[in-house]
Amino acid sequence: MLIRKSNFAEHYPWVLASSVVLALAVVWFIFASVGHAEWPSGSSLPGFTFGVIGGLICLFEFLIWPRKKLRSWRIGKVSTWMRAHIWLGILAVPLLVLHTGFRWGGPLSTTLMTLFLLVIASGVWGLILQQFLPEKMLKEVPAETIFSQIDYVSDLMAGEASQLVRSVCNITSDSDDAEKFSDGSHIVVGAVRNTGAIQGRVVVTSSLQESVPDSKPLYDFFNEHIYGFLKNGEMAKSPLQNPPRAHSMFNSLRTKLPPRAHEVVTVLEDLCNQRRQIITQAKIQFWLHSWLWVHLPLSVALIVLMFVHVFVAMKYW
Repeated sequence: MLIRKSNFAEHYPWVLASSVVLALAVVWFIFASVGHAEWPSGSSLPGFTFGVIGGLICLFEFLIWPRKKLRSWRIGKVSTWMRAHIWLGILAVPLLVLHTGFRWGGPLSTTLMTLFLLVIASGVWGLILQQFLPEKMLKEVPAETIFSQIDYVSDLMAGEASQLVRSVCNITSDSDDAEKFSDGSHIVVGAVRNTGAIQGRVVVTSSLQESVPDSKPLYDFFNEHIYGFLKNGEMAKSPLQNPPRAHSMFNSLRTKLPPRAHEVVTVLEDLCNQRRQIITQAKIQFWLHSWLWVHLPLSVALIVLMFVHVFVAMKYW
């Protein structure tokens, strides 16, 4: 969830309420410690109260996962849940620290607090990533595609390019990979186009080029560098991953070909540019969601261990 000046008014009630609760908790904690040699422990009235509130917040925080999955639930908007998730989660940190009385306690309490802090840290890290990675993708990946379809789109681009090169070089296709994306007379070529301030990937249909004499350098270059890069991306270890290097290589290729083949080189260069953007998209998507691989399992472990802690605490209170 983005937190910006433009939408901070929606967060402000949660920030204000959390601040008021924290201020009251600190005042109560300090007042309860007057006349005592140590800070109030978790078994004291304020410590117990802070523990109960902090535990309930943790349970509420965990409910965000089923709320996201079960869209049929009509218990508030997901955006409202997310704002509560952020600010109540932050509020839980000082409340549970006050609950401990600034003591680590025994092995169970220490493990539980460590786990809780790791959950909070991973959540804050995820929140930070969400503040700039979507904007980065919007700026750097105008050819963004559906993430789950990246492998298919890569195969499609490689097939388009292969069919085009074989047509220009007058080479009969013996590969299903090249023909399954074409009807034999036309190919679908992706291109990045601008419309006003919006840039994105559009799909245009182009008739296959007539064969061009002396175009063997194009076929060799395609097989050596382009096809593997379009199909496999980073795994191809291609120099085309570097934009300046790729631009130089395509310019060099043009000097070896007749002018009639230059339009095809431009199409291939555009496809390689789109493939680089897809690589960037995959990296951003990884960082945008990988924190959940830590946050969610730790959250489950936290809830389980919290109930164990409650059982042990109540048993020996």
